[in-house]
Amino acid sequence: MDEQTTERTNDQATAQRIIGARIREFREAAGLSQAELARRVYVSRQTVGNWEAGRTLADVQSLVLLSQVFGTTVDALIGEKGARAVRSTANDRHELLRLLAICAALLVVCIALVFVRYMLSPLRNTSPAIESLRGLMLLAMVVCVAILALRAVPRLRTFMREHDLAGAVAATAFLEGRDPTEEVPRDFLFRWFIPYWKLWMVTIVAVALVAAALYVGELP
Repeated sequence: MDEQTTERTNDQATAQRIIGARIREFREAAGLSQAELARRVYVSRQTVGNWEAGRTLADVQSLVLLSQVFGTTVDALIGEKGARAVRSTANDRHELLRLLAICAALLVVCIALVFVRYMLSPLRNTSPAIESLRGLMLLAMVVCVAILALRAVPRLRTFMREHDLAGAVAATAFLEGRDPTEEVPRDFLFRWFIPYWKLWMVTIVAVALVAAALYVGELP
């Protein structure tokens, strides 16, 4: 990490501790246990504990619910430094989502071009226009792959390295505002889809190509 990133991380950690302490103060003043507060803002007791310990920062929606439970405003609950940390965290999550969306869009375009080009393969000798179209598709595929390999993926990797995100599961947990040390849910998304997203992608592409081959009659 560079000096600016380290300073921002330290400021955010400090703000998380300040906001956590204020949440605890408001909760105790309201006579609520962590479990009772968690139930009223639709999170787990462990999540409330992580907020109060300064390990994670409550997202904007949770802060709105907390302020409603405590009968105050979000600004009064978190203070100015907390507000800056919330904005910073929201911006980081937005940036990660933007980078993922760019990579996904380029990947989808590449797959679509491969699929359509393959579908047009039986017609390549019927018209010069078809062959020209297939050539343009090949050029577009090369451009998409180049952008993906030289621009989009390196920027995504840099972001994940700067935020200590080890893989797809960590990135998803970051987007959901989870504590990095907290165990992720043991549902289908986290157990079977996200850790093996590359295998799922290869399977989807393979199925699409087989379906295209069957459609154009190249498979019995």
